[in-house]
Amino acid sequence: MRRHASILRVEVTPCSAQGARAKMPLVLDYDSTMKLYERCGDKKIVMARIGYSDQDQIQGIVRGAARFAEDHSIESLPLGIFSTVGHYILQQLPRYLDAAHELPADGGDPAAYHRRCIRNARLAVNFMSILTEEGDEDFGRVAISHHYDHGHHTLPGGVVSENELLRQPEFIDLFSSVMFDDTHSPFDDNCRNSADYRAFLEAEGRKKVLEGCLEEVAAGGDGLDESACTNPDQIEQFLERTGFELVVPNIGTESINARQVGIQWQVLEEIDKRGIGPRLIVHGFSSIKALEVEQQRRLGHLGVVGMNAWSYIPQHIGPQLLERSAKILSSHDEKLGYPVDFDDDGKPVYSESRDANVFFGPLLDQVRDLKVRLIADSVYEILGNLGYAAFAPDAS
Repeated sequence: MRRHASILRVEVTPCSAQGARAKMPLVLDYDSTMKLYERCGDKKIVMARIGYSDQDQIQGIVRGAARFAEDHSIESLPLGIFSTVGHYILQQLPRYLDAAHELPADGGDPAAYHRRCIRNARLAVNFMSILTEEGDEDFGRVAISHHYDHGHHTLPGGVVSENELLRQPEFIDLFSSVMFDDTHSPFDDNCRNSADYRAFLEAEGRKKVLEGCLEEVAAGGDGLDESACTNPDQIEQFLERTGFELVVPNIGTESINARQVGIQWQVLEEIDKRGIGPRLIVHGFSSIKALEVEQQRRLGHLGVVGMNAWSYIPQHIGPQLLERSAKILSSHDEKLGYPVDFDDDGKPVYSESRDANVFFGPLLDQVRDLKVRLIADSVYEILGNLGYAAFAPDAS
């Protein structure tokens, strides 16, 4: 069977419209983004791509990655950060400042919705850029790619989505890569629509790392009963017909579900035999994190170069924030105010300061800081499980 040269080593001249290669650890241009994936592919490590819906989540993601990089003397740690825009289940980017919004498909004002999404993306990108600026002693070791996830061309039933900004070039400029999701179309239509989207971007003078998908990855325990496993033949055909750099196979993983539903390793093994190279992105972290560490790392040896994770943040970290809020409120003292912390035995700790910020503010500060810390700790653990220590200079 014919072997495919890895797309991760293609030399490309960037489009003039995108300007010079980014100098900061946030990379948005094609070449620099591909180099991050190439570094992961060379090490057979799955790039962690963590989702966000607000600024605190971005800080937690970067903080955890920066701590891992410092602890392992990694000068530049490749990391993906992603957000959905018009996903029919949950839209992340529109919630960046305020969760309440109405999709155009549900009667919302398209102009107001687009303005909201563009503003939020600009805010997020500027925050990432400043936070990870080259030379920053706290966060400068983290090299970020910003991914537009699940850009739906079609919705369930095959209806073209009104809720995405896939064809607004100035919006696409704010991302390193784009997932053009046409999973609700027949395979041939998916290939044709995906190739047309690449042609559209090129006609607009844009070149981005593009990611496709053939089947919807199930959620909430539906498993393979809801969505069939990927046919390796179609993975190969899709990449050939579309020219996309990356593709999401359905291998039995699930989102928003903590129980193990069974990864279909034979599918990955068959795809790997075809020499497609490190071009696979796995969704469904809820299933991945249930695997033994050795199995998580095995994914990188079977062509998986990236993995999405986000639903665990509201699913598991969210309840901890509610518990801390309730604990702070129940520990309020009329003279001492709210506790500023809790000791190892869970007893409230109060500050003697009469500063109003101490007396009234800990509820807000503690919940925010706990949110950032829990996300940072989870990212640190994810990177360790995926084998990121191999990026250390003294790693074998």
